[in-house]
Amino acid sequence: MRRPWIARLVTLLTLAGLVGVMGALAAAPASASTPRGHAYYLSLGDSLAFGYQPNLVARGDTNPAHYRSYAEDYAAITPRLSLVNYGCPGETTGTFLTGGCPWPAPLHDSYGAATSQLAAATAFLQAHGSEVSLVTLDIGSNDLLALVSRCEAGPADQVQACLVSGLPAVLGTVAVNITTILQTVHQLAPNARVVLFNLYNPLALQMPTSDQLLALVNQQLAQVATANGARVADAFSAINIKAGSTAEKVSLCLLTWECTSYQNIHPNTLGYVALTAALTRSAR
Repeated sequence: MRRPWIARLVTLLTLAGLVGVMGALAAAPASASTPRGHAYYLSLGDSLAFGYQPNLVARGDTNPAHYRSYAEDYAAITPRLSLVNYGCPGETTGTFLTGGCPWPAPLHDSYGAATSQLAAATAFLQAHGSEVSLVTLDIGSNDLLALVSRCEAGPADQVQACLVSGLPAVLGTVAVNITTILQTVHQLAPNARVVLFNLYNPLALQMPTSDQLLALVNQQLAQVATANGARVADAFSAINIKAGSTAEKVSLCLLTWECTSYQNIHPNTLGYVALTAALTRSAR
């Protein structure tokens, strides 16, 4: 009898096969059931929205066309949507609002004269809000990673205590900043479907107890989404499968770069497909 988590991983591997046909789907004519009219998909967020891949960075490839995230994948299987992707690797909820995108190379779509991702999104929505049917947002992981870095810089036996004590303040900041973003989007594009990604936990391999802390974060994100009329795409279930399980360890190695020589937290191509599946479930 096939174990449930193995079946889930097999399903994800099957989804990976869809990547090869996405280009063909994007070029295919819209079916009779596809709503007529032009519509935009606005993708906002950090390195996940951008489609960051450490192997490309390692060889000096900064061409944004070579980076494909869940946003590009979803737009490819939804031909009527025109994608605008402002995702910035390294973005925190703070820099999203005030500026300072740390990515030194071109983004998928330039901010133009705007000085922050929020300003760029605001300008775009002011011009096209009635034409935007989908907005996605993934943000907050870099806020948490900054906390992890601060804690790991201290005594090794105090890391867990440091995370526990520092988490409430970080959570408060993340909640306030994401609320500002979602309220802006709702005001300027009231008819758009808005999807907020929760966070997966790439640190679960090294810090198994961190799943418990991330559950608190994702609970907060769900509350913020509900309060602001957004849906939640479950990135945690897509990448971690199930907290504390053997499946989680296998899945993190299968869907991220953590178990490779890069030892990087980002999804690989298959991982982005898993996030695309999570978005598809929440956006329909």
